[in-house]
Amino acid sequence: MNADPEAPLLARDETRTFARNAAVMAVGTAISRVTGFLRYAGLAYVLGLTLRYGSTNLPSTYNLANSMPNMIYDLVMGGIIASLFIPVFVEYLSTRSRDEAWHVASSVTNISLVILAAVTALGIAASPLIIRLMTAFGSYSAGDVTTQVVRDQAAFLLRFFIPQIIFYGLSAIFGGILNAHRHFTAPAFAPIVNNLTVIGTVVVFHFLPGPRDNRLHLVVLATGTTLGVVAQALVQLPVLFRVGLRYTFSFDLKHPAIRRIGRLALPLLGYILLWQIGTWFVFALAIKVDGGVPSYQYAQMFFQLPYGIFAVSIITAIFPALSEHAALRRRQRFNETVNGGIRSTALIIVPCAVIYLMLNQPIIRFLLQRGFFTSGDTELLSGVLFFFSLGLIPYSIDMLFTKTFYSMQDTRTPMIINCFVVAINIGANLLFFRLMGVRGLALGFSVAYLFSMLIDGTVLRLRLGPLGGRRLAATAAKLLAASAAMAVVVYAGLNLVGRLFPFAGLAKDLLEMLLPMALGLATFLVVAHALRMEELKSLREMLAGRLGHAFRGRKA
Repeated sequence: MNADPEAPLLARDETRTFARNAAVMAVGTAISRVTGFLRYAGLAYVLGLTLRYGSTNLPSTYNLANSMPNMIYDLVMGGIIASLFIPVFVEYLSTRSRDEAWHVASSVTNISLVILAAVTALGIAASPLIIRLMTAFGSYSAGDVTTQVVRDQAAFLLRFFIPQIIFYGLSAIFGGILNAHRHFTAPAFAPIVNNLTVIGTVVVFHFLPGPRDNRLHLVVLATGTTLGVVAQALVQLPVLFRVGLRYTFSFDLKHPAIRRIGRLALPLLGYILLWQIGTWFVFALAIKVDGGVPSYQYAQMFFQLPYGIFAVSIITAIFPALSEHAALRRRQRFNETVNGGIRSTALIIVPCAVIYLMLNQPIIRFLLQRGFFTSGDTELLSGVLFFFSLGLIPYSIDMLFTKTFYSMQDTRTPMIINCFVVAINIGANLLFFRLMGVRGLALGFSVAYLFSMLIDGTVLRLRLGPLGGRRLAATAAKLLAASAAMAVVVYAGLNLVGRLFPFAGLAKDLLEMLLPMALGLATFLVVAHALRMEELKSLREMLAGRLGHAFRGRKA
């Protein structure tokens, strides 16, 4: 990569574009995460976290079975589509003709569909074997709910969920093509349709007559969940036609781009396989605890809210730019983009981590504790969320580092690093699960990503040279000061609410969540402004002026 003499001017233009794109994505992703939360809240209301129905353990079987399509898709094609297809497609759009770029996109789509369809057929046939593998250490059982009962119900649900694999693939391809054209709105808003479909399904499920674990209830719940993924993929098609979709029935396995993707895919598949082994290990342990699987997944849902709304928006917005800088060998701009991404991500994620660490129980109590979701479920889930929150900062930054490798079309390095990280994760999970139950699995996750962030960051520094370490250190010091002040204010706010409202109730639950949160965030922003954090300017552009400009100037 060579230095670009026009870098300062281009960097300013890129910063404005980045702020606009990130703002659009942040809004779409925020609405998506809010509707996603409503989806989980609805499921929590009708299912709870722990054993409720007497003859089955539907909270565990539903969540276990519904996690399988994601795992299988990620293992087979997910990483290839999301992390390899976009850089190659961007390169062809930047350096070749549009016709050739679309030829590559069509071939990737057709090859992916054939593979995913075959995997779907095998998955439906092998559903009992898949569930048996996921419950290899046994499952929670009480009374009539034996391990075999859990396995049978999970396998029944999985047969309905497996076809999601095809539409996850289509959604990723469609979103990748749109992102490569710097259209971020439709991919960011598509999951909203998925969530609304599942919310409607939950409403129907709730009002159906008869026992909630009978065949009719299970079919409605499973079918509606899968239809949500179908809608998420198909809703992006109109925007694809607007950007000039040029789809053909091509299977050009000999094309240099397809061969390069295939060559790069091998280490990436190794990377994903290692993580899926770690994920399998988590579920195989969590299913042994009543409510273990849903509490782990619900905690991840909360964990993913700030990451998905802010960090993903930043990472997705800069990924095409990183890919382009790498393809055109612009080292200075590449490094500046990575530096800006780290600082922007940290500014957003640090206060979110403080909120989760200090307010996990009030948040869960107010938002979820009703219907079949009891105070015991709140205690279980808040403990898991606390330990997940310890990993929010390293996880967000490490995802940016991983995407940085992929933008350089380097999948081998993350795979090698991941060998060590997965070993750390499995060892930590074994140790902490024995000591702390399902909370230990969340702590193992956080420990693994801390090591992953440190190793990935070190390797990138050695490969790319200086990444602006002084600016990063200055930002970190200011964030530490602002977050410490925020933590003190949040703690004081909690004590104040406790003294003003000694008796439990909805009003107290609301105040325990909102008052300390609002006071803490205000304190964080005041201290950050007093310390003259330059990242606040980008944040203001993202959330204010640039947001309005984004909707006026970019209607995707």
